[in-house]
Amino acid sequence: MLLNRSEISEDKAFGQLTEAILERDQSKTTGLFFNLVRDGRSIGDALSLVTAAEAPFVNVPCHINIRDGNIALTNNDHTLLGLRASTYLMPYLPEKYRLLPLLQSVWYIGAGLDIWNQLLFKYPGRYATMKGVTVPPPSYGPVVWLDDVPPIREEGTTEERLHSYMIATMTGDSRRAHGLFLGLAEDPATRPALQETIEFLGLIDLQETVIGRKARNTGHKAIRARAVTDLANYIGWEKSHGVFYMGVPDMAVGPLYYSLYDAASVRINAEFADGGVNLEQANVTPLSPAEVEGMLQQMMLADGETVANLITSHLKNGKSIQSLGDTIQLGAAELILRTTVPRQFTNGQHPFDYCNVANNWMRNTKNSYKARILYLMANFINDVAHENNLSRSVIEEEAAGYDPAGRTPQALLAELDAAIMALDPAKATAIANAYLKSGADRRAYMETVALCACRFQDDPHNQKITISTFEEYGRNTTHLRDRLLLATPRLLAGWVKMPGERECYARFEREWIYN
Repeated sequence: MLLNRSEISEDKAFGQLTEAILERDQSKTTGLFFNLVRDGRSIGDALSLVTAAEAPFVNVPCHINIRDGNIALTNNDHTLLGLRASTYLMPYLPEKYRLLPLLQSVWYIGAGLDIWNQLLFKYPGRYATMKGVTVPPPSYGPVVWLDDVPPIREEGTTEERLHSYMIATMTGDSRRAHGLFLGLAEDPATRPALQETIEFLGLIDLQETVIGRKARNTGHKAIRARAVTDLANYIGWEKSHGVFYMGVPDMAVGPLYYSLYDAASVRINAEFADGGVNLEQANVTPLSPAEVEGMLQQMMLADGETVANLITSHLKNGKSIQSLGDTIQLGAAELILRTTVPRQFTNGQHPFDYCNVANNWMRNTKNSYKARILYLMANFINDVAHENNLSRSVIEEEAAGYDPAGRTPQALLAELDAAIMALDPAKATAIANAYLKSGADRRAYMETVALCACRFQDDPHNQKITISTFEEYGRNTTHLRDRLLLATPRLLAGWVKMPGERECYARFEREWIYN
């Protein structure tokens, strides 16, 4: 059976973690978490406690607000995304640093409470700081916007109950969606189908364009859904109440966008007599290198209709769904590799992470409608390419200005580390390119890049993009897969960082690394 929050709270560490979180004491919260692991608790048990402690305080009533007559975006899931990314990034780090990414994610929790009021400058934290506003410590705690709920155990087949859960999510009924999810999650035999369903719900919730929009989905529903299921699998579903409370009801919080998936469904039903449901079995031919490069160019330069028609043509010509997904992922990397403006790196990392979720889902699901997701992935990349006018590759010119002659692989990695930490994206990309072209050890490269990502705090995107690129590199079937690894240092060095972002790393080096 699933433990509820009340049952988890019987552990004495729960009260200590809750108190530290509500005090917004990042150092104390992280120290408590570290002590749990040092004293013999499993990481899963420690995560069960900290997620249950924070869960009531990180949701929002809506993902958009209105201020001064303008729409204001309100995204809230970075604590959840950070914890998921860090657990999966841990194995890529040198042994003595394995716990660092997780401690960085726990450190962030105190800065990620009540985002709704942070953006109204009524509660202190990362989002208020991002806007350059110092909010005095309040005399009240963060608002609980979404109440916890008990499981809803409806009659009917598993398929009928899953459908009810889907409809509750799509109609924005967060309480009912949360309860139905918990009722389904109680049965271990139902969990694989439930995992596939929540990730599918996240993938189809994607808006048609971010161009000229302040209200942006940016693929966060998909990334959030994967965070829920990955953390539940890591912690154990029985002990993941806090994860479910943070992620499941929020999947139903508006605005919700399904028109792009609707368009993909209409298109594929018009082009394929069976609605594309047999494409996975019928299509087994990978794209050729020339077709991969041609599709990349189209995603960067052509209009959306042309890109959609190209996907349809490849599917009709027997090209495999996964080969297309792998190629589209390269397009997401290309967005990052062509970006030069710091604030615009966010526009590349979100499509990349969305496509990573989509590819992971497609590799692991037997869902008959998976080919439709290709259209959403490619549209997202094409849309962002036009939004930021990413029509030209710049990394060749940057690489030409760097001479790696005479440097050993170890020397290149030392320079790469220095360039990332100096926030020099052009130099970091040029050094990374030289290292990868030398054919040197990829594992050493990933360790160096991962450690850089884990020195930064208060923005889980740094760790999230790193694990996404590593995962896709490991599974990508194209001849250009090294470009996935090349994107990581560029984004780490280029994306805007928060003030004081290395306090957690300093404490780790001073105290925690020795225990």
